[in-house]
Amino acid sequence: MDYTLADLAHITGAKRRSLQLWADARAIVAELPTDHAGTGVHRRFSRDEAIIACILSAFASHQISIGGLVQIAKSVRTYLNVSGTRKLVIEPAIAGDDKWMLVYESWNGGSKVHASPEHPDLKNVRKPGGFAVIICLSNYLSKIGR
Repeated sequence: MDYTLADLAHITGAKRRSLQLWADARAIVAELPTDHAGTGVHRRFSRDEAIIACILSAFASHQISIGGLVQIAKSVRTYLNVSGTRKLVIEPAIAGDDKWMLVYESWNGGSKVHASPEHPDLKNVRKPGGFAVIICLSNYLSKIGR
């Protein structure tokens, strides 16, 4: 299944214009035939990009810059490609399982995303420039399943 900007606005709660800005900055990436295809062609997004948009909405609500959103999206894309992530974490969160927390850690020189069913270890936050955000995945992903 693929999603339009209107679909993403519905499932993320983000404004359509915000989603357009995210797409223009490549925080969310449209399917190739529809990406920058010109007037009259509506962008369409894969399920993975819808998942990323839902997660980005949590960060955007806390005034994270567009550059920060792009970096977070890259980390989430990498995380989605880790073996077992979809089956063990993402799909249960979409189904409403609220045990999984997504942890984004950033520090000078790096960032990473991981999920945790327990209180996460935030050791990188103690590094210079450390920053972390923890979100309950089901709070942001459950509308994808509807």
